[in-house]
Amino acid sequence: MRGRGSGAGDEFIREVDEAVRQDRWLKLWRHYGTYIIGGALAIVIGTGAGVAWRNYQESQRVEEARRYAAAEELLRRDRPSEAAAAFLALAEDAGGGYDVLARLRAAEAQLEAGEAAAAAASLDRLAEDDDAAQVYRQLGDLLALQQSFDGADAAALTGRLAGLSEANAPWRYSALELEALAQLRAGEPEAARRTLETLLADPLTPGNLSRRAAELLASLGGPLDAAAAEDATTAEDAP
Repeated sequence: MRGRGSGAGDEFIREVDEAVRQDRWLKLWRHYGTYIIGGALAIVIGTGAGVAWRNYQESQRVEEARRYAAAEELLRRDRPSEAAAAFLALAEDAGGGYDVLARLRAAEAQLEAGEAAAAAASLDRLAEDDDAAQVYRQLGDLLALQQSFDGADAAALTGRLAGLSEANAPWRYSALELEALAQLRAGEPEAARRTLETLLADPLTPGNLSRRAAELLASLGGPLDAAAAEDATTAEDAP
């Protein structure tokens, strides 16, 4: 009788331990998710805008530059909805790169106006634009995934992110970070830890992203190999 009771007690303890772990991962997602997605959105839009802007300066499209400046002025005057409309109109008419930058800025303005669904639609449009270079289509896809992250199916997210996180993909590191969060949200902490380890093992991972990955990995229990070694040592030491 005591043996059966002990086994039941052990099972109960394991269930409680698993529940505590799951609750910890959920808290980690809530803590890191908003910060990382918001931060990555600002960084990636800024990076894309900077790359595009250099190309646009070379094109010297005076009229498009004037319209872009006018839309920026609306944004500076705290009129984001009007700015978004102006950027979108420019994106439809412009070429040579202004269309890409205008669509990115339109999405940013829509977010500032509290129009998250419209922002996601603008980014999806960029991702599907066959006239845009692949680097910008993938940028639009990544940003659209970031915007729809909370409401999207985690398995579908990881599937779409797989292509964006391949070796030599232009936005690989941000995609891997988002992939780890999607895996964590899907209740796959070991997969998330492997993804974070991939980020940390790559010497080209940006410093700020590497620091976040290291902090999140440590919160999840550290590298899988180290955790397995610790478990094996604990088992050996057990009476």
